[in-house]
Amino acid sequence: MRIQPPLVLWALCWSLSCTWVHAEQSPPIAHLSASATVQVPQDWLVIRMTVQKEGTDAAQVQRQIKTSLASALTQAQSEAQASALEVSTGQMNVSPRYNREGRTNGWNGMAELILQGRDIERITSAAGRMTGLVVSQVEWQISPELLTQTQTTVQAQAVTQWRAKAAALTQQLGLSRYTIKELSLNPAGQGPVPGPRALPVAMMDTAADGRSAPLPLQAGQSQVSVVVSGQIWLQ
Repeated sequence: MRIQPPLVLWALCWSLSCTWVHAEQSPPIAHLSASATVQVPQDWLVIRMTVQKEGTDAAQVQRQIKTSLASALTQAQSEAQASALEVSTGQMNVSPRYNREGRTNGWNGMAELILQGRDIERITSAAGRMTGLVVSQVEWQISPELLTQTQTTVQAQAVTQWRAKAAALTQQLGLSRYTIKELSLNPAGQGPVPGPRALPVAMMDTAADGRSAPLPLQAGQSQVSVVVSGQIWLQ
């Protein structure tokens, strides 16, 4: 029996349509993430020292703060020239003081000096020799060099874990291979190892010569993490 042209045309269109759908099908996509974390000793000490003044005249309070800070900065810079000690100034402000009626009855001023570096003994000794300043905060960190070195190692571990996950998923689905579609590396930086923490404000005891005695300090450890995430085509 001879097939009518309309039926041939319909069959041809159906065949082309199926072929087009098959061609448009893309391989399945999976999103994977992996992370790695290591603990490293904290080798960088940051000590923040402050000078505080108060009075009835804002300009006078500011002058007193500047004088004390300039003297301490000069002393700290002389210490820095002889050792691996970094010195910088922090925040400085003069703010009004109010009475119960909400009226200004004086001024409070504060300036900050920051000592930091790897030489722990030198930093604590220098802080103890600062006259007119008190320790307001002590913070342990990882030095920039150690952080960069550690992140490189942790990144390699995270990438290895991510590739292992991708290979395992491909095998579990009965497929032959995968292709990386998108990949991102996110260093999580550093964070303290969970545990007891000292109060952020510390006062140094005064020695017999009127200067502050060195702080008794002990470094801890920090965690360095890297997260790898991305998408793969499964084939």
